[in-house]
Amino acid sequence: MIVRAALTACLLTVATVAPLRADAISDGVAALSGTVQDVRTVGTWEKDDKKGLYRVVIVRSGPEPTARLFIQWLAVAEDGTITIDRTVDIKEMVELKRNIGDVVIETDEDGLSLFFEVIDPATDGAKDSYELFIGDDEAYRFGPASN
Repeated sequence: MIVRAALTACLLTVATVAPLRADAISDGVAALSGTVQDVRTVGTWEKDDKKGLYRVVIVRSGPEPTARLFIQWLAVAEDGTITIDRTVDIKEMVELKRNIGDVVIETDEDGLSLFFEVIDPATDGAKDSYELFIGDDEAYRFGPASN
């Protein structure tokens, strides 16, 4: 009897704490890290009988935040299902140890262009302009803005 009462109490506790419905979309959003702070989906791409959208992901961490930058190719199937086809980590952002401010994103037939502020937390937020050009072959050019 005591075992049955304890088991019932445990089940009731779990039922009140755990959600009663499964929602893959809601669960996926809830599982996103708090460091994912900027996500933008822009433009379209086509390659090797696949087509889809670009996604730009900015992740920030640390007491004086520094950013990481990821570019993703989201493939859209005929039934509307969207999957991540490829991801490129822009390694130079890791080496810079700086944050990202305002971002302007453009797309064309050659790929994706980003123009953004890079903020240096070590120098009271000094800002520099940077640019990233990335093609559908995943090759990219990253550096201080040329203009």
